[in-house]
Amino acid sequence: MYVIKDDIKNKSLKKVYLLYGDEPYLVIYFRDLLVEAVLGKRPTDLSGDMNFSRFVGTAVDVKKMEGSVGTMPFFAEKRVILAEGTGWFSKTNEEAAAMIKSIPDSSLVIFVEKEVDKRTATYKAVEKCGHVAFFAEQQLEEIQKWIVAKVNAHHQKITNGAVDALIKCAGLNMTAISTELEKVYAYCDGKEFIGREDVEALCHVKAEDRVFDMIQYMATKKREEALKLYYDLLELRESPTGILSLIERQFRILIAVKPLAAKGMNKRAIAEELDLKPFVVDKAMYQARFFSQEDLIEALKDTAEYDRQSKFGEISDRMAVELLLIKYSEADE
Repeated sequence: MYVIKDDIKNKSLKKVYLLYGDEPYLVIYFRDLLVEAVLGKRPTDLSGDMNFSRFVGTAVDVKKMEGSVGTMPFFAEKRVILAEGTGWFSKTNEEAAAMIKSIPDSSLVIFVEKEVDKRTATYKAVEKCGHVAFFAEQQLEEIQKWIVAKVNAHHQKITNGAVDALIKCAGLNMTAISTELEKVYAYCDGKEFIGREDVEALCHVKAEDRVFDMIQYMATKKREEALKLYYDLLELRESPTGILSLIERQFRILIAVKPLAAKGMNKRAIAEELDLKPFVVDKAMYQARFFSQEDLIEALKDTAEYDRQSKFGEISDRMAVELLLIKYSEADE
């Protein structure tokens, strides 16, 4: 991302950029930044502009795009050609690779892709003629700094507690955080500081996060806290059946993550192995340390049994969760 910022700052844009990665917010942000650097507007505001062409999907015709790439700009320094989701970078397309190598100085081509194989001729062509930018999912510390910077750019300030509350609400998803911040800005219009109470007044904490905390209280034998979180969720009209399902899912994640972490695998490797988000694995690796594998398997069995009893009317769905919380938050004698 620093290469792109430097290219824009130094007015030395390359002919072609390939943007992809695990953080969609950053991919879109830098896509728009590149387009704005040349045409002064975002792609959504360029409909009908003679110096902007957009190609979307795997049905994009290389010849048609090549014609657009080769067209001279109209009273402008460059034309911008945006191609999204072509699929040309997940398997080799020699025709597209040849087009990339022949991009004239009068055109800027931006590719946005979900899947990329570095072995393809198209990838190598961009690498040689332009710049490839991979946007990784951001870590907690990076997200915290980004929130502070984003709020400062809005001419406001935010407390550490508000930052924590925002992340608790939206997770590490930059798009979700940005959406929540827009609501917070409107709510705090005229205020210099955004506080924790402002965020909590607007942002609905996800049930998944409450369930994680609930299981943490179970692990540390804090029964009252675990039950309070459960009753808070019920007040928010979350269904006991849905909560039990989330508890079961979390136990399954912990059971899968714990042995892989014991082998010394890092969170990104575990995430790829289990098809989970790295931040989910990061939280699970921390929580799994409080349980033995045997306890986790036993808790999963009990969860399934209480679920069965509630479905057959032997106990209420509300009691099913209560029994599970009480059993596993019971202090060891």
